[in-house]
Amino acid sequence: MFRHLLLAALVLVSGLAAISRAEDDIIVETPEDAPTVTAGDFASTAQDVTGDENVLPSTISPDADTTLYFTFPVGTKDVPVNKPVRLLIGFRNKGDSVFMVDGLEASLRYPMDWSYTIANLTSVRYSREVAAQEEVTFDYGFMLSDAFSSRPFTLSINLHYRDATNRAFFNPVFNETITVIEVDEGLDSQTFFLYVMFLAAIVLAGVLIQQYINSKSKKRPVRKATQNTTLESGTSKVSDVDYDWLPESTLRQINKSPKKSPSQTHSPQQSPKAKKRI
Repeated sequence: MFRHLLLAALVLVSGLAAISRAEDDIIVETPEDAPTVTAGDFASTAQDVTGDENVLPSTISPDADTTLYFTFPVGTKDVPVNKPVRLLIGFRNKGDSVFMVDGLEASLRYPMDWSYTIANLTSVRYSREVAAQEEVTFDYGFMLSDAFSSRPFTLSINLHYRDATNRAFFNPVFNETITVIEVDEGLDSQTFFLYVMFLAAIVLAGVLIQQYINSKSKKRPVRKATQNTTLESGTSKVSDVDYDWLPESTLRQINKSPKKSPSQTHSPQQSPKAKKRI
């Protein structure tokens, strides 16, 4: 019984530990052809192609149309901390020439002053060619730490692309205020794991105590109850009798009377027939 309980507790603890490690190892993945770059790399794309340092990216191209959709969280602008935020960016080429989508950059900015950057998020390079009248969807994700919880920020997401003449554009696909929140999940996996460990320790301690008590009770010898019967024998010796309370006249008569042996005193009287036979 004890071995079965111990084996079940070990199996349960190992399973919960595996679940807890799996939840802690969440990684936001990007496509293999989308290496991480810095935000300044997109601004220098047109300069690298044309060789002119005065060429700067323009804003939206009239032949390009972009859309953005949050897959997590859905239908809200409250972004949880320590959770992977996933979104899809759609790019549609409405023109007759080819577009080259270089990549995407994102940052958190101060809501009252858009020029003040609080944190730069992961920038991704796509290098995806979009033909005329073609629509392509790009995946993007990021994760915020606890340092940004319970505060509003302006989330700025810009998509960088070029046309056939290597003219650079960037489209602000998202530029709105979000609220970073800390989700209270009640009982998470780590807390549940601690409770299960505590309960298993209590059960194990109870089983060990029971085994210890049983082993002690088996080693203890069983004592048989002995009845101490005390028999009153009275005064077997004449010297043990207290005569102080008798008057002197009675004591004189007792001293004058002949003393009999105990055997004679306790011997039964003989019948007349027995005396005649003697």
